[in-house]
Amino acid sequence: MTEREVPNSKAVLIACMPKSGSTFLSALLANMPGFRREHLVPSYYRREQELSEELIRKAFAATDTLRDAFRQGVVSAPTRPRGFVAQHHVKHNHETQSLVDAYGLVPVFLVRNIYDIVISLRDHVVKSAPYTAAAYVDEDMLGWPEERMHDFLVDLALPWYIHFYVSWWKAENRLLVTYEDLTRDPRQQVSRIARFGRLGWDEETFEATLAKVQGGDSTRKNVGQAGRGEVLTQDMRDRIQRYCSYYPDVDFEPIGVPSS
Repeated sequence: MTEREVPNSKAVLIACMPKSGSTFLSALLANMPGFRREHLVPSYYRREQELSEELIRKAFAATDTLRDAFRQGVVSAPTRPRGFVAQHHVKHNHETQSLVDAYGLVPVFLVRNIYDIVISLRDHVVKSAPYTAAAYVDEDMLGWPEERMHDFLVDLALPWYIHFYVSWWKAENRLLVTYEDLTRDPRQQVSRIARFGRLGWDEETFEATLAKVQGGDSTRKNVGQAGRGEVLTQDMRDRIQRYCSYYPDVDFEPIGVPSS
């Protein structure tokens, strides 16, 4: 594949909020026939996840190599290699759109109720991974009382989430998927993605893959329930709604914020 030539294989970009079920969704797509998981950002440690064109080209080249090996009988697989999925907490911007257009990426915009996010993100940073790019979390902050950590995340992490949401809301030709719909009916959401990206999977494939993935334990669905954000104080909820009110032309209802 020459530079900036639209490839023949397919690639799904899950542009996702942290703690929105992206690991589960990427596992579903990566287990579809001919698909695998790839990483398209150079690093994850306390940094924004901007796509790397070099890594995109390498991922497509790897698909071509696998496809050639499959045709030659060098590797055995149940289906021909067809493409890959990548999940990244990447905001939409001019460069992101340029790469989506140049390489024919299928952008899936994955979000979750913003109040529930606060609770899930607090659990995540305290119990397993404090190095989120949404806000700078020091090690000595991990022992804070829950309410103080919730206050901190509302003030310093949620502006990142709102920036992420608005950037993709205003983008064209992307598919919005919510965590709530994904956990309620994952087969339907994968079917939507397949239609949107013209990926060619059938209903039997959805069912078989869903059974395979849900039978595993590596998808990090965690508590996996809606309504966890009800424990936030009214002041915290009011602050979140005030942040969103700066964008009167954006519909925040998909992340649980009612229209003003």
